[in-house]
Amino acid sequence: MARQGRHGRMSKGGTIVEFALTLLVFITLLVAIIEFGWLFFIQHTLQYATREGTRLALVGRTINDPSGNPMTRVDSIVRTIRDAASLAVSPDAVLVAVYPVSATFGDPSNWQDLQDAGDPRDYMRVRTRVVHTFFTPLIRAFFPGGQIILQAEGTYRNEEFDE
Repeated sequence: MARQGRHGRMSKGGTIVEFALTLLVFITLLVAIIEFGWLFFIQHTLQYATREGTRLALVGRTINDPSGNPMTRVDSIVRTIRDAASLAVSPDAVLVAVYPVSATFGDPSNWQDLQDAGDPRDYMRVRTRVVHTFFTPLIRAFFPGGQIILQAEGTYRNEEFDE
């Protein structure tokens, strides 16, 4: 049964409008929570994958490819990172740079394209990047191109190992 408002009018329509506006705000917040939860999950996974690749790199280990052939150190690092990140993103979407750093721990000018695992006792850096595209148009509008670059890095010193 509809109730009458202060001036004797029916307030049934007002309730529906209020509910619709409240539902719109609630759904927008829910979708934003899901979107940013997914973003943080990708960032956390990328950090984990970078840490796993850095662990492999600093001890000078290598792994075998799926057919059992030994891989190079750089390929082993990249494969380890991409495998660990594959839970959240496509392995091919993970860009990996491995390079020596200077005495001041600065990056070389073309670090994005470097793939050099270094020698024993070199200071090294592994940097991973993923371009994340937002799936919600409302959130996408707040970011240039609807995308954001997620990045993780690890700096380490190669241990003494046999090359």
